[in-house]
Amino acid sequence: KIKVPVHDFAMMMSLALRFIPILLEEANRIINAQSARGADFEEGRLWQRMRAMVSILVPLLVSATRRAYELANAMEARCYHGGEGRTKMKPLKYRAVDRISYGVLLGYLVCVIGITHFIPW
Repeated sequence: KIKVPVHDFAMMMSLALRFIPILLEEANRIINAQSARGADFEEGRLWQRMRAMVSILVPLLVSATRRAYELANAMEARCYHGGEGRTKMKPLKYRAVDRISYGVLLGYLVCVIGITHFIPW
């Protein structure tokens, strides 16, 4: 076994993927608010545009930090402790069906590689 904290890694990935649309929506909201205040993000030299982006990034980071803090509190309130001490409803065991499935998958993979490699199109 490779001693990787799979539950923790899976939780980090799912939370990161969950936050992408939230952050994009928040960024659009901040851009619209800053544009309504007269900020211009598309005019000027590169340095001026980068300075204008600071007015987006700072509120976005503050908002993301606030949301992460709220999420951490919610997870703690629900007694989430990660993979340690988690129980499984049924322990997983390899059976004959699993071995047959692996064999069929391996055979299919060999056929696909053989066909694409040895038969010219």
